[in-house]
Amino acid sequence: MKRSILVALLFAGTRCASAPAPTGGAAAAPMPGKTPFTAAPAAAHDIRIAIDTGAAREILASLSRPRFQMSDAQVLQDMLPIQLAIKDSGRTEEVFQRDFAAAWDPESRTAVFDFATIRRERERWQVLLAAVEAGKGQLEEDARRRVAALLPGDRVVRTKVRVDISFGLAGLADHLTSAAPNGDPLIVIDLARALGEAEAGPAQNQVTRLVRLIAGETYGEAWTSYRAANPAWSRPLPGLGPLEPLVRTVAEAGPVAIFGVEESFFPLSTWLKEPMQRSLNDLNRMGERLVESENDLDTRVALTGELKRPEFRRRVAAPGGAFMEDGIIQVFGIDALRQTLAEGPIAFFQEYDRATKQLRDLPPLSKVIVERLGAAAGPSK
Repeated sequence: MKRSILVALLFAGTRCASAPAPTGGAAAAPMPGKTPFTAAPAAAHDIRIAIDTGAAREILASLSRPRFQMSDAQVLQDMLPIQLAIKDSGRTEEVFQRDFAAAWDPESRTAVFDFATIRRERERWQVLLAAVEAGKGQLEEDARRRVAALLPGDRVVRTKVRVDISFGLAGLADHLTSAAPNGDPLIVIDLARALGEAEAGPAQNQVTRLVRLIAGETYGEAWTSYRAANPAWSRPLPGLGPLEPLVRTVAEAGPVAIFGVEESFFPLSTWLKEPMQRSLNDLNRMGERLVESENDLDTRVALTGELKRPEFRRRVAAPGGAFMEDGIIQVFGIDALRQTLAEGPIAFFQEYDRATKQLRDLPPLSKVIVERLGAAAGPSK
């Protein structure tokens, strides 16, 4: 079971990023706000998303009662998303019951599950939940279209995902991922966490924020399935040497991370120029350190371990790869990006390197990475 905070937090602090006009290069950057998610799919991908609001509706109904009723807590505990939330928290059903009862007692302190805040703001969440239910079909379709748009077209990808809307997840995460009883991927979304920072405005406008979250997690499932079926992503990468784990990590993480970026930030090299430069600087430095460690086994093992840590993926690999992906789209277009993804991780880095030579807004890869890419086996452009 996996917990995560909304992917957009990868780019925290970017709202104040400068937005200079694109300069130089043979390719013109698209207008601000134009995203790749509206492109027609390259294949007839079978992406199915089913949203269930039952848990959230039952929680709000229970919290609307004048006093706590144990029977309500027992009903909730029998619902799959609540069971998964309790399991994920590492606590017992008794803790859940106690925290649920605390929502009615201002003197009680919540240990794990914060339902008191939900009860105080339940009218707001009732409005938003009603908007989710009213637009459920469109929300599912919008997320499905986004996922299909960025998948390569050399093979059909089939993914079925269940999404449960709920409240009261433990910790700080806005959602967790698990599996339904039939084995399908399952996403449990805490509506209050996912939309808690949403700007004031019509409920339907706020609900659209869920599309990015659902599409990102669904694409992650589809992307994993695609890579497992494509030999270009499983075979060794000769010529890269110690850079292989870095190239794989970035190329795998970037296509998923791009789903967390708000539409108004595209193209990323224009509107997120400073964060992009920082991410690519960190990526380049790690590449240099890996090459420097080629003859030092202990250092190389330590650096490889660092690459596997969630913190590196969150801070460097995911945003760096997302920036690289958008750079490829800016210069060569969505069809070229999808073809590049079909050719594997080396092609992804090679294509970004080509893009930097045509659009000066894109931070270049370091010399040592470019040299290893030249020596690596992979399609030449």
